[in-house]
Amino acid sequence: MVDVDTIDARLPILSDDAIRQIFHEIETQGFSCIPHYIQERDLHRMQAFVSNAVTRSEHEYVVFNGSDAVPGTGIDELAASEKFQSIFSRLYTLASSGPAPQVTFYQILRCLTGKGAARHSLIFHYDSYLITALIPVTIPTVGKRGDFLLFPNRRKVRTYYATNLIDKVLLDNRITQFLLRTLVQSGKSPLTRIELVPGNAYFFWGYRSVHTNEACDPEAVRATALFHFADPHFDSSLRERLRGHR
Repeated sequence: MVDVDTIDARLPILSDDAIRQIFHEIETQGFSCIPHYIQERDLHRMQAFVSNAVTRSEHEYVVFNGSDAVPGTGIDELAASEKFQSIFSRLYTLASSGPAPQVTFYQILRCLTGKGAARHSLIFHYDSYLITALIPVTIPTVGKRGDFLLFPNRRKVRTYYATNLIDKVLLDNRITQFLLRTLVQSGKSPLTRIELVPGNAYFFWGYRSVHTNEACDPEAVRATALFHFADPHFDSSLRERLRGHR
């Protein structure tokens, strides 16, 4: 019997044709959006948690990792939803032409505000996971919104972790970061700018795309839930040796 008081019961059921359309949009425009994916009653619960968390942090940046850190918010229910998980498994199959592994998430809830809003923004990066879903929870409606910035599908999935590591080193350094920020500020960059809407669900190839967020105003709050799936290098011995060395 389905529990009608869970997020899963209120999520839409997406057909295989709908998933193929999402896949096509990610491949061609870099992302796909499912409007109003989270219903208002569930979104309000998430927003209440964010509001309380920001108050407890004295209006400074705060982040939560995993479902255990956000119990009862609905974000934990979303991670466990079979409907939500099915989107990832079917996208993975289309992207890799192979069966998807069991869907488990690396998930984060980021709350940007205060001085940390600028410090934790405009950091361009690749994700370590193939598929990323971004669920805006609270987004400013005036001033700087903290738009999502995307250079979509800039690389292929690397066969070797060492090659992936080189990609990240070339991106995550002061010179490259400075040049990318300058390009954004010039207004002439070819990036994709996405004005986030709370309750929408945005999907993109996090591993393949260079992305970041702009800052919001210090007195505002920008909170997003991120769900990452499918690490192409989960079994890399080199990565384990490097982690052990650190």
